[in-house]
Amino acid sequence: MAAPFKCDEKVTIEKLVGDLDPVYGTETKTWVPVLVRYWANVQDELPSRAETTKNGLGKAVQRARLRMQGAQAVTADMRVVLHNRGDRVMQIIAGPARLDDRLHTEFQLEGYSNG
Repeated sequence: MAAPFKCDEKVTIEKLVGDLDPVYGTETKTWVPVLVRYWANVQDELPSRAETTKNGLGKAVQRARLRMQGAQAVTADMRVVLHNRGDRVMQIIAGPARLDDRLHTEFQLEGYSNG
């Protein structure tokens, strides 16, 4: 049985949709919401060699774990907006994984910051 957790943060799940520009005929891509302000559990992972410097530019990688109920429509090619953390955008890098109770799904998230 999965350890209990509470869904105490609101997230928006978005997918990338391509469409043709009516004037130029080129493909335009936009992020379209799939689940809007959905309750979920987000846990940060402890940092482990997450900061690198290349050519004088520092980059930090933040990873988190997202758990939510009823997320059958969410896939690994989508992104997540964490509203309780200042509308921070993170990409889904792994998942979905079903938890032991078969009701909740877990995803691995990754976000970047420069400086």
